[in-house]
Amino acid sequence: MRCHWLLLGAVLLLGAIDVTSSYNVWKLARANGNFAFCLYSKVIEGAAGENVFFSPFSISTALSMTYAGARGNTADEMCQVLGFCPLTFNVHATFQALLGSLNSPQATYKLALANGMFVDVKFNMFQSFTNLLMERYSAGYKLLDFNNDAAGSADYINKWVEDRTNGKITDLLDAGQVFKSDLVLVNTIYFKGDWKCQFTSTQDATFYLSSTDTTKVKMMLQTAPFRYAVNDNLQCQILELPYDGCRVSMYILLPLETEGLASLESKLTFNSVTAALANLKKRWLSVGIPKFGIDQYIDELIPILRSMGINLAFEMGSADFGDISSIPSLYVKDVVHKAFINVDETGTEAAAATAVTFTHGHHPPVSAQFLADHPFVFLIRDKTTGSILFIGRYVSPPDL
Repeated sequence: MRCHWLLLGAVLLLGAIDVTSSYNVWKLARANGNFAFCLYSKVIEGAAGENVFFSPFSISTALSMTYAGARGNTADEMCQVLGFCPLTFNVHATFQALLGSLNSPQATYKLALANGMFVDVKFNMFQSFTNLLMERYSAGYKLLDFNNDAAGSADYINKWVEDRTNGKITDLLDAGQVFKSDLVLVNTIYFKGDWKCQFTSTQDATFYLSSTDTTKVKMMLQTAPFRYAVNDNLQCQILELPYDGCRVSMYILLPLETEGLASLESKLTFNSVTAALANLKKRWLSVGIPKFGIDQYIDELIPILRSMGINLAFEMGSADFGDISSIPSLYVKDVVHKAFINVDETGTEAAAATAVTFTHGHHPPVSAQFLADHPFVFLIRDKTTGSILFIGRYVSPPDL
């Protein structure tokens, strides 16, 4: 049966953390995961028939740094949307543990995260806020002149981002976006992993955009034992494709109905995905997935975040970022995100960056066949903590 498929992403097995910290990290990852699926549902609302790809983890991290400076009702809104309100531990200290576990230099995959504070030379930022981001988020600090040298400041930030994403994320910000800014908070994330089992052949194949519309793709093929299951709750098949070292896997969810992608997407939650991935068993499979790449730039995240419940942070005169500076009119004027992914015969490479810009007083033997020949959703997920690092949808292949 030809089916849409959902590719549920790279799963990273990380080093051990102490028991209490590990439990807190799991609870924080659950909050991040709930935010990830809610954000995904909002992003795809305005993207019918389009490819989508972004890193909810990058966005969560950038917004968590922003939340560190919020107070009052502004903080309450962010806390609610980010899922931090039920947590009884220090969110920022737990983010420190989570980021430390993800940045594992001994791993066979490469996963690198970085955070930065870019501050206008005339902006008086509290040392306590600077210290918090340096300690808990390992954030770098750089003074720039956003008012008199906006172009040079944007170039500096863009080079910083490019260097930390292996050159995959370029031109995140332009001069107009940083002009008259007070502070820019940036997160980057970069991932690269090779398949444990390389795809043995690639051939032109039909990709079904719908039951009646088709195009051609480069389909990567192999036959081997893989962990697999049929999930009745999500009404889909699930396949795990491990990367070298078996510490990272790509999960693919294939709806049982030919045009079941929308129905599957409507059922995606942190709990439903976590439960589904816990029931895979090894079977021999003939596997085919398309070779693909996506570049995505989301320059209007503020309307999406408003629809999720964050409003005051973006309103001059209402936002309260009194833990960042004594300037009463400080607010977030822009939130932008850029992401990249490439999936080929050797493995997967993905990167993303998020920038939050602040200003004030200005006006953001084969037992089954698994052939991915229909539109799919994919995500890259940390197996130990459950963190959703990247998420996207591939529905429109380029012409061969």
